[in-house]
Amino acid sequence: MKQTSIMRGALLLTGGSLFLRLCSMVFQVYLSREVGAAGLGLLQLISSVGVLAMALGCSGVRVAAMYLPAEEYGLRRSYGIRRAVNCCLVYGLCVSTAAAILLYACSDWLALHWLGDLRAAPSLKIMAAFLPFTCLCAVMSGYFTACAKIRQLVGIEIAERLVSLLATIVLLRTWARGSIVRACCAIIGGSSIGSVFDFAMMYAIYLKEQRQYPAVEQPLHMPSRLLKLCVPLALNDYLRSGLSTAEQFLIPYGLSHAGQSYEAAMSAYGTIHGMVFPLLMFPAVILYSVSDLLVPELSRCRAANNRLRIHALTKRCIQMGTVFAALVAGVCYTCAMPLGQVVYHSEAAGHYLMLFAPMVLMLYLDAIVDGTLKGLAQQLYTVRYNTITSLLDVLLLVLLLPKLGIAGYYFSFALTHLLNFCLSIGRLCKVTDYKIPLSYWLRVGGCVAAAVLVCRMLPAPESSLWLLLGQGGCFFAVSLGLLLLTDTLHMADLRWLRWGLTATEK
Repeated sequence: MKQTSIMRGALLLTGGSLFLRLCSMVFQVYLSREVGAAGLGLLQLISSVGVLAMALGCSGVRVAAMYLPAEEYGLRRSYGIRRAVNCCLVYGLCVSTAAAILLYACSDWLALHWLGDLRAAPSLKIMAAFLPFTCLCAVMSGYFTACAKIRQLVGIEIAERLVSLLATIVLLRTWARGSIVRACCAIIGGSSIGSVFDFAMMYAIYLKEQRQYPAVEQPLHMPSRLLKLCVPLALNDYLRSGLSTAEQFLIPYGLSHAGQSYEAAMSAYGTIHGMVFPLLMFPAVILYSVSDLLVPELSRCRAANNRLRIHALTKRCIQMGTVFAALVAGVCYTCAMPLGQVVYHSEAAGHYLMLFAPMVLMLYLDAIVDGTLKGLAQQLYTVRYNTITSLLDVLLLVLLLPKLGIAGYYFSFALTHLLNFCLSIGRLCKVTDYKIPLSYWLRVGGCVAAAVLVCRMLPAPESSLWLLLGQGGCFFAVSLGLLLLTDTLHMADLRWLRWGLTATEK
């Protein structure tokens, strides 16, 4: 059986994610015309409950569905793959059904007391009815990723999104016209129909492939292995969801007590989270794809005790991730003001983009390190580090925001994310004998900083668009030239990248 290379698989996942994001953006424009601002606001409230419901319904099973089948594959136990997937499906069905019952029973209370709008209750009940399908889709997606069936996964996800959009449009035009409540039900219902289609397609393929996985009765201790993975991941998801919700309330509240009006505080918060972070994190799609693919790849290597492959893969991914993160950070810093003007027509967005651009280095690398640790069965340490930094973040927000305003938020964000990254990469070095490449990071940073200075000295045209294109093109040309001239980026790296885009492995 052929398996797609990590880089090629990452590009397939990235291409699919970009296409789906584009579809979502176009559909969002359509929804704004169909249901208006009030409908979109109500839908956003409902979605906030949906995120927490998904965390409860999945309870860490998606990572387990990637890790366990890949581990069995690495041990050459084909019957173990079947046992692992079936165990994940049973666990996912039980947990998601319990979460669905809880959501359905509490939907009226949540709509009235949490969201403050009883019109959200029917949509929450529809969401509860289809929650098991949505969570089981996560299990099957993990299996497809573990077995390197990336092409099939991307194709099914694109088909699922098209089915969702078509179902939603039909419901909006034939049933929900003139009613915000029905419109929200139609949107949630259309998405739920897509989840049913998604699960049915992936499960049909899995049943067909089960024939090659013999049902051999051997004591694999799969339930205990599953719980060992899922329990800490689930607790981490619950905690992070709760802390994230607390953060959503703390930031505007704290800013409004720092001398700003509530409207000004919400404006600053909206600019950072609604404009700046989407721009900063948009290029990270490929790194999150790589991170997902590292989990099954490294779990196979760990099962086969292939430490050389683990070390080589860790080194290559961190080096290439460093170059990619530095280039994105540099172009965001260099082109911050024209980007803010061209994309959002906002000078404040450009200012905050420049302020947060250096954070890209640790945010992007942390995504790679996180996937590597999960692939090496270090979930407990990941949970521990996330818990420590999340609690510290909430504490710093409570103490600093009322006194320092945005400066306090920036300090809290930088400190907690830097601490999380240092703890994670320290653990990675310990379990893989990998040495932190400080000299390599300094060379990459020096090349990118020099490119930023060169671009800053160029004359700036009046047009923001031409300034964006000119500075962006100049930055990439100078930085890539310096990386090659200083031998920081080798031709071997480019050949590896080309091979990763085209090669397949047996």
